[in-house]
Amino acid sequence: MAVGGKERRPLEPQGRPRRVCVVTRAIGLGDDEDTAMAELARLFAGDGDEVTLLWVPGSDVPSSEEVAARHREFEAASVRLEVLDKSDQLLPSLATPESQSAALLHYLERSGHDLVYAPLEGGLPYYTLLAVETGAFAAPPVVVIAQAPLEWAHEADRAFMGSTDAIAVTYMEKYCAEMADSTICASAALRKWMLSKDWKVKKAVVTPLLQDRIDQAGARSSVGKQSSKELVAFAGWHLRDGMTLLCDALDILAPTAPKGLTVTAFGPFGKIMGEHSGGLLLRRAERWPFKLNMLPRANFAAKLDYATRAGALAVIPARAASTGGAVAACIEAGLPFVATNVGAHAETWKPQARQPRLVDADAAALAQAILAALKDPPRPLPIDSLSQCRQSWLDTRNLPTPAKRRRIHKGAGSSPLVSIVMAHRNRPLYLKQAIAAIEAQTYDHLELVLVDDGSDLDEARRLLDALEPTFRQRGWKILRRPHRHLGAARNAGIRAAHGELILFVDDDNALFPEAVDHFVRAMAISGADICTAFQLIFYEDFVPGDRADGLIQYLPLGGPDALGLIHNVYGDANAMVRRSVFAQIGFWIEQPGYAMHDWEFFARASLAGLKLRPIPKPLYWYRSKPDGMFRTSNWYDNRLPVMEAFRSSQFGDLGQLYKLAIAQNTAQSEIESARENLKYTPANQKYLELCDVEPNSDAAMAKLAAIAALIGRPDTAATLLGRPQADERRDPDRADVGSNTLGFDMLRRAQLLTPRPSPLPLLLVAPDGGGVFLRPHLEGAVAASLDHQFPPFFRKIEAIVEVAHADAPATDFALALARPDQTIDWQQDIAAQTIAFSGWMTVKDKFVRHPLVVMLYARRKMPLSIVLAVRFAGAPNGFPTNAFFRKLTLFSE
Repeated sequence: MAVGGKERRPLEPQGRPRRVCVVTRAIGLGDDEDTAMAELARLFAGDGDEVTLLWVPGSDVPSSEEVAARHREFEAASVRLEVLDKSDQLLPSLATPESQSAALLHYLERSGHDLVYAPLEGGLPYYTLLAVETGAFAAPPVVVIAQAPLEWAHEADRAFMGSTDAIAVTYMEKYCAEMADSTICASAALRKWMLSKDWKVKKAVVTPLLQDRIDQAGARSSVGKQSSKELVAFAGWHLRDGMTLLCDALDILAPTAPKGLTVTAFGPFGKIMGEHSGGLLLRRAERWPFKLNMLPRANFAAKLDYATRAGALAVIPARAASTGGAVAACIEAGLPFVATNVGAHAETWKPQARQPRLVDADAAALAQAILAALKDPPRPLPIDSLSQCRQSWLDTRNLPTPAKRRRIHKGAGSSPLVSIVMAHRNRPLYLKQAIAAIEAQTYDHLELVLVDDGSDLDEARRLLDALEPTFRQRGWKILRRPHRHLGAARNAGIRAAHGELILFVDDDNALFPEAVDHFVRAMAISGADICTAFQLIFYEDFVPGDRADGLIQYLPLGGPDALGLIHNVYGDANAMVRRSVFAQIGFWIEQPGYAMHDWEFFARASLAGLKLRPIPKPLYWYRSKPDGMFRTSNWYDNRLPVMEAFRSSQFGDLGQLYKLAIAQNTAQSEIESARENLKYTPANQKYLELCDVEPNSDAAMAKLAAIAALIGRPDTAATLLGRPQADERRDPDRADVGSNTLGFDMLRRAQLLTPRPSPLPLLLVAPDGGGVFLRPHLEGAVAASLDHQFPPFFRKIEAIVEVAHADAPATDFALALARPDQTIDWQQDIAAQTIAFSGWMTVKDKFVRHPLVVMLYARRKMPLSIVLAVRFAGAPNGFPTNAFFRKLTLFSE
């Protein structure tokens, strides 16, 4: 297949297809990152590459059903989908950004890809690029795609970072942008922002994101016709998306809006200053004379398709934009739009498209532009930039051999003397294992300086005596000193060492055989002054024989210093240090009983501007014991010297710490001011309750629909619940406006309340409108429950029941509403145990549908359970009893 009029170039020099890994953090959400990475995978596969789309969902692991569905979707595009939700080297849950990045490194180490594309957001390629810098992994070229870095997003949303994880991610993202083989920015505006933050990305290129493919021919069929007087809002739930700005503009527009105007908004929903974004829109719409549609689940392609087929005017009210994707998509589709002049919008807007000019992010200006476009509908000219965009992305695969890597590896062959400094006190069993690990090193240009810190156990002294001859023969040293604690012992070892590289090894740890080799290589390749490393943790007295028995639990980043004040981001004391470092910053702290020498020393080094790099590869066994120095120390005492290091260095980069302190200590009522304001108006109680529901849950949709019906917008309720609107052609079987018929996805959640012995199932849910089947039983009533499915503030439920067998006996049907925590005794009075009960209705005729109704006379603010029940009306006759609840319809009025 040819793309963009050029022949594809799918083969590597070896004559095989290029193996490309495209990494994504999400699939199916419809946001810029999700869409761009999925489309990139499809594009490369269509051009002949062997493509893997690697989904790294973090702690939000998808269900097996969703994964299977996505497999089928991408398999049709010749893309192999893999889900990376664990690593055999890490703890089971990839809950932190560090663990997700480490898992990606472990995957790439064994995957054999030729090229990797990864989103900048989340810092996923951090440890892969760090492994390249430290020579721990000859990774394939890594292309990083920047769309909305976390620091940019916080600024655009006017929010301070409220967690150390967020600060860690911003550090990881900056490193990835600077160290990738190629960094691609979604817009020049984003690249300019990066440069303003002192990111070293001058060589970053700008390439617009790929958009989701839509049926352009069908989509354009309605574009250019007379206006339908419909506005379609391309505004998400982030503050930067401009939902509040749009509402302000619609307030201004309301008195002069054309008659019959409709506004359509889309989910997914979220929270804006604590208020549910869908609830915010409904609340503001109480003052608007125009119709409101709310379609809760739609990705960007579906939104664009809806708008183009409706011949609507799109409104893009963003307060900040890093990609300009919505503007670009509207231009591509020839969809008329009004958009704010912010960020990437300006570089995406094209005058030849005959679209209205961009407007200031001001409510009055936006309202005026919308009104002008409604009165004099633009006739836009579609501009096909997709082919050029696709070709630009195909060309990004043609990366030269990274000059930086060639230069680094050229000078990495020397073998300097390494002095291993080991402090010891009264741990002879561990010491023997630690020395055995040093004797097994593949790097032979080394010396061991063993400093005994006043051991007073006979066994320890005898071991030292036994070691003396071997040490003298090898030119190694044993220094026997009075007990002065760990820092003083290490410092004595430094002074006695001859090497230019000092490797500190604790006497209760054990180096892997290749450890010194890796440390030396990392120091040479990276030019670091200090290299720490990952470790495998174990808990026994003897070093495990198999590395598969250990896990990496500590994932140091190496920075930033702002986090280095809160916890040790630098690494463990088992680290390699250039001798020159001690002349610059001094030696280890010698405070007796202090447990965090490594943290304090590394902090001093980093604050002095020295280069520290963790090697993201386990190089030693780390023994963790309850009586160890760290576990028996006091966290308060551990931090005092670290704080002093920061104070004495006059650390000035306090901005992130100030913001963290503000975010964590500002009253939640101030941060969520929109939610707080709802408390002071009784009529807004319904919106306040909505704020406490997960924004996109079924319960939230039901609540939104109930509110819409309550404020006189039954059509809005209908669209929220996925039903046709009132002005569409009426289906004779369709329920009234303000109602909701439960579909198969809801009905299949039915749970049997009365398990009775039966060779045949008592409960079945039939697809395609078949409804819920219950089988009566000789022992009594058979009942099922749909928990939480009767929404708050709804009034009525109607069931359509049927006996569907020609020879079935008479059957009683019943319908009830109950609290979800209510246990019903079916031998007792049902009405007394439920909130509303229909009573038993006997059905004798066959294949005739009957209505069964339960009504609430007082609205309930909590969701209720719907209870369905059947029983034999008389004696059974031996024939099957096919009792069906064919349809369940909920009514808000």
